[in-house]
Amino acid sequence: MAEVVVSVPDNITQEFPDIGWSKIARRAITEEFRRLSSIKLFNELFKHSELTDKDCIKLGKEVNKAVRLRIEHELSSKG
Repeated sequence: MAEVVVSVPDNITQEFPDIGWSKIARRAITEEFRRLSSIKLFNELFKHSELTDKDCIKLGKEVNKAVRLRIEHELSSKG
């Protein structure tokens, strides 16, 4: 395993002296790794796609709207 040395500013460590900063740094690195891995996977999956960025944004908005409407419907039918 690689070792990384991170300097946490004094004002932060003084404000929160009981925090395990190494654990937080490991978690942040792991989250960034997952994010980058997802981007790499999506790039590989869609490398032959003919969709433009504009098309993807439009589709994303349509999906968000559909999900919102479904959730609103589910919530209103429960009440």
